[in-house]
Formats: sequence, C-alpha cells, structure tokens
Amino acid sequence: MSKKVLIVGGVAGGASVAARVRRLDESAEVIMFERGPNVSFSNCCLPYHLSGEVKECNDLVLMAPDVFKNQYNIDARVYNEVTEIKREEKKVVVKNLETGEEYEESYDKLVLSPGASPIMPKSIGGITNENVFSVRNVVDIRKIKAYADNNNVEDIVVVGGGFIGVETAENFKMNGRNVTLVEA
Repeated sequence: MSKKVLIVGGVAGGASVAARVRRLDESAEVIMFERGPNVSFSNCCLPYHLSGEVKECNDLVLMAPDVFKNQYNIDARVYNEVTEIKREEKKVVVKNLETGEEYEESYDKLVLSPGASPIMPKSIGGITNENVFSVRNVVDIRKIKAYADNNNVEDIVVVGGGFIGVETAENFKMNGRNVTLVEA
C-alpha cells in the first residue's frame, strides 16, 4: 500500500518536497495545499517585476496546479488553507477559501512548509496604511507595482536589507524612483 503525503505550503519548499516525494515513490498520493493563488513561483525574481524586467506577474509563476497534476501526479490545491492538524487522528482540517467549505484530509506523512510571514510591527505608526506593503508572493508584488504606478509614487522606502529588500530597492531605482533602503 502506498503512502499519502500531505504538504502544507506550495511555494519553493513545498513544491520541492512534493517533487522529491514523487521521485522517491511513484505510487504515493501527494497533495499540496497553498492558501494563495499560486504554487511554485520564483520568489527571488519577484522584485524584477517592479523594474519591468519581468513584464507580467504571471511570468513569475513556474508551474500551475494542472501541470503538477498532469506531469507529476501531484494534487496542488490553491486557495486551500490548512487550519488545524489532528495529530492523533493523522488528519488535517482544510478550508477552501473560495467556497468556504471545510473538509478533512487524512495522511501517512505530513510536511509543513508554510513559508515565513513578514514582520510588520504594530508599534510603527502607519504600518497598516494602504501605501505600506510586504513582499512575499506574486499577489504582493502585483499590488505594490499597481499602487506605485497608479499613484505616481516617486519616493520609496524599502525596509529590510536582505536579498529581497536589496533587489526590491534596486528594481525600483531601475524604474526611476527615489529609493531609501533601511536595515536594522
């Protein structure tokens, strides 16, 4: 009897795990849950949409759920959020974010790869304003670019000097914006 492997998170880590499971066991049932609209997108290339080097946001998406299914027999479920783990029963509770339906899925193996959440300190005044963003996924970068373009934003502050922060600053600069990079 083959194993049923559930993976929470469908971006780089989750997609890599799914591919590895498939290589190790062709008969395993593999289900990957992603609460957002995209699986397997290029995290590191997100900022390149800000300069126009990557023209379309969809070009950042490496593989759609139907490709996972057709080429690798991996069930990639977007807009599905795992809300609870029932360890004793070896089940997870999943909410379909499009329909609101909740369901349970059993597993033999469970892998958690939900990704990181940006630190957005509530103690900083204005952190929840409409012109404050975080860069985590394709949806985020689409919103940032649309806001900057639609509001003719000239001055940008990027907080965080890691790879993504530096590349975000660089690509805004390449786009002709005035950029300040802040690192703790």
